[in-house]
Amino acid sequence: MRPGRLVKADYPWRFGVFLAMYYACNGIWQGYAALYFKSTGLPTHLRSVIMACTPLVSIFMQPVWGAVADRSRSRNAVLRGLIAFSLIMALAYQVSRAFAWLLVCCALFSACYTSIQPLGDSILLEGLAPRNHPFGPIRMMGTLTFALTNLLWGLLLDEAHMYLVVYATAAMLGLVLIATKVLPAVPGHQSGGGRRMNMTAILRIPHMKGLMLLMLMLQLTYGYFYCFFSEHFLSLPGASNALVGLCYFISACSEVPFLLNCDRLYEKLGAGKLLCISSVALTLRWTLLAVTGNAYVAMASQVLHGWGFIVMTVTMAKYMSDVIPDELKASGQMLIGVVGFGIARTFGILGGGFVASFMGGIRMGFAMMAIVAGVTMLLFVPKYARGKPLNGRGE
Repeated sequence: MRPGRLVKADYPWRFGVFLAMYYACNGIWQGYAALYFKSTGLPTHLRSVIMACTPLVSIFMQPVWGAVADRSRSRNAVLRGLIAFSLIMALAYQVSRAFAWLLVCCALFSACYTSIQPLGDSILLEGLAPRNHPFGPIRMMGTLTFALTNLLWGLLLDEAHMYLVVYATAAMLGLVLIATKVLPAVPGHQSGGGRRMNMTAILRIPHMKGLMLLMLMLQLTYGYFYCFFSEHFLSLPGASNALVGLCYFISACSEVPFLLNCDRLYEKLGAGKLLCISSVALTLRWTLLAVTGNAYVAMASQVLHGWGFIVMTVTMAKYMSDVIPDELKASGQMLIGVVGFGIARTFGILGGGFVASFMGGIRMGFAMMAIVAGVTMLLFVPKYARGKPLNGRGE
């Protein structure tokens, strides 16, 4: 697609600075937090408790922050508060390596950090809506910085310097905080005389329960992937930490084609069909990881990421923005986080070990994830393949 057809001359590229900084930060924390906690010397079971704390806390706190943002006079102010508190708590990790201290820090950090992305999306999507600007190009800026950050840190980090993870995360959060200045000023629509509504109203919107269930089933498989892929990959002959970073670089770059075309595909196909395509891609991806013992085949499977996570998150973010009432714009994006991050990652961390043990190893756990994605595909493709596009237009 030619750039001239993709965006208008007045396209607000400056909004992308916020996502570029946020996803650079997330590339550090999401990619290397587990290795940081391992470097503290805590045993595996205690590290698992700390890692499980993040998605568990997000399940309860994201709805709270969504309601606060929807009822505030400035969603931007709420966003800045979340970022500032997350920065402070990131630095607090280095005060002590005691389990109790790290657990408290993780709970407080996660209570705010996990809500930054969905709240930022709600502000961006509302800022883009008046002139019908596409979301994809701005989101792509975050994808590219996430990819580069993972690649760079995979090459530079070693076990002796894992403490740099928290300092780098805090430094990047400082840049994220500064970058909020480029965002459009957006109020919470329940402030003043707005209607008082809560998140449960979203689930009463037609098609919403089915789409959220479809996303939940697919994101459960991602919860397992993010928990066990690095360990599985490093067990393959010829694999290394640098190649792990390259894997995540490949997966992030694979998102670019979809992001360049996501707004057009969303209008043409709608949320249901796009999520069904994700179910096909993930069935194939997890099958490849289950059957191969070759590190380079496992790396190649990362290309399928471009029709998985990014399709689900961007599509559902746009669908939420299109169909939910103005009074619930922030809460709608938070609900995606609860389902796609909180519940899915909790399963990946707490249930993933059981699945791997029950199935006879991590590779066979990926076989189970392929079955989950395949069953989801069989259940939902007939439901959405022939219907009208679910894009908020005359459904």
